[in-house]
Amino acid sequence: MTITKKHLRDWEKSVRIYIPPEQETMILERFGEEPWPYEWSEQDIWVQIRHYLKRGRWEKSPANCRPA
Repeated sequence: MTITKKHLRDWEKSVRIYIPPEQETMILERFGEEPWPYEWSEQDIWVQIRHYLKRGRWEKSPANCRPA
């Protein structure tokens, strides 16, 4: 799964948060395409984004993903 700007906007509304443009760019760069040969799950994306917004850094790299 990948995400788009629309996905982020919908998520912002549903959890009532604001994602600054510079963080939005980082998120879209990371989750805008699949880390071949792996695949992001929807849960993995949202949990990582939530942690990133809290801590300001990524908890795991795309290389640590498990195959789908």
